[in-house]
Amino acid sequence: MHYIIVRRGDFQLYDRLYNAFGERVPVLWDQRRRSAPHANGNGAPTPHDERRHAPPPSWVALGFVVVDRPNE
Repeated sequence: MHYIIVRRGDFQLYDRLYNAFGERVPVLWDQRRRSAPHANGNGAPTPHDERRHAPPPSWVALGFVVVDRPNE
C-alpha cells in the first residue's frame, strides 16, 4: 500500500492532496520529531547523524513524499 506523507503544517498542500487522492491513498502528516543535530563533545557527528540520508527530491521541491509500506 502506498501513502502520501506531507510536510507538517502545510495545510493547503495536505488539503489538495487529500481531495485529489484521499479516497485511494492515505494522506498523512509527517510524524517525525524535530530535534537539534546530535554531536559528541568535540562537535563530530554521532552515528545517529551518519545513518540519516538526504531527503528525497520530492520532499524538498514539493513538500511531500510517496512511500510504499508492505502489508503488515
